Amino acid sequence: MTPVSRRGAPTELRTWTRADDLSRQFLSGVSLHAHTHHSRESLEHLPLYVKRIPVLGSLFNQHVRQHQAQLGAQVDFAKGWWHPPVGPRGVFDSEANQIARLGLSPIVSVTDHDSIEAGLELQRTFSPRCSPISFEWTMPYGDGFLHVGVHNLPHPSAREWFDRLEAFTAQPEVEPLTGLLTDLTASGDILVVLNHPMWDLAALGPDAHKRLLTRFLAEQGHLMHALELNGYRSWGENLETVALSRTTGHPLISGGDRHACAPNALLNVSHASSFTGFVHEIKAGISTVVTMPEYREHIVGRTIASVADVLSAYRHYPEGWQHWTDRVSCQTATGLTPLSRHWPGGGPLWLRSVMSTVRLLAWQPLRAPLGHVLEWKDKVSGAPTSVAWPPPEAAPRQA
Repeated sequence: MTPVSRRGAPTELRTWTRADDLSRQFLSGVSLHAHTHHSRESLEHLPLYVKRIPVLGSLFNQHVRQHQAQLGAQVDFAKGWWHPPVGPRGVFDSEANQIARLGLSPIVSVTDHDSIEAGLELQRTFSPRCSPISFEWTMPYGDGFLHVGVHNLPHPSAREWFDRLEAFTAQPEVEPLTGLLTDLTASGDILVVLNHPMWDLAALGPDAHKRLLTRFLAEQGHLMHALELNGYRSWGENLETVALSRTTGHPLISGGDRHACAPNALLNVSHASSFTGFVHEIKAGISTVVTMPEYREHIVGRTIASVADVLSAYRHYPEGWQHWTDRVSCQTATGLTPLSRHWPGGGPLWLRSVMSTVRLLAWQPLRAPLGHVLEWKDKVSGAPTSVAWPPPEAAPRQA
């Protein structure tokens, strides 16, 4: 087992501005936690996101209630799935271009949900030094589950490792978790990250989730190399992760968590020239996280822009993948079926109206006014944690 080291300097959190020349201090920019069309995403939490959006939330809820009344049954969003619109090469190129504009050499670790296909595909074109085989593992634990970033699987045994971890997801009783994680971290080049640790993914409730997280870190924390600051979680939640890292001694690491066309808003910068070198920096406790300007926008506004990307048509894509209805599926008696088979015309009028509203709100001239409205709504409702990023002078320099 490779123990988690605490010898390095504390994690540094930096806010990037155009005046910064990161190339004077660092060699590489590292983008972690990005999703391609190989990810299968659940629609279960869709209503929770939509209800926070002014106008759209009430419109969506009204039409869902009407639809449920017509059906005589609840709409079960947990039986729906969607795929991000961008393929592995598109994700890699957009992340690499953002890093290159910073004057740094790009390293991109794509982590689809429970799939390593993107990493395998990218390594046919790019060196493992800048494009490792990685994925986001759904790890059952206690009454819930956690997301773990598994980065830099060795190519010869990547599928074997993936199959073993997925077998645990399907049946946690197949082997003890401690033994599985011990074997995984025995390779000095694999990086294991606890993604967005404060997010109650299983909807256990805040107190129950914190108890589960505390128990996991007490039992398995020594097998986690870092805790993630997530680009699509609020700064309030990320501050809780900062506080947690001070308690546990884990370094912090960035995770952009993009699911659409915009590049990651959080990055790491490194002195290493390869992902393996970066892994060893993190294991030595050395990490510098950089926030890009986009992270200062309200998260709901950024999420609306991502949803608009997901709902867009991509005419240059292969047939059967061009329209959003091709990339969204529902569970039926015959299996998982794309919505395009049910809605060849794009869906009912009420849904097309909701989609038009999303695209309007994502229009660039409306993004700033929408952000101001959302921030005002947060203040009125007493939810300051929805604001993504505090003024630079309020940001902690280290964890």
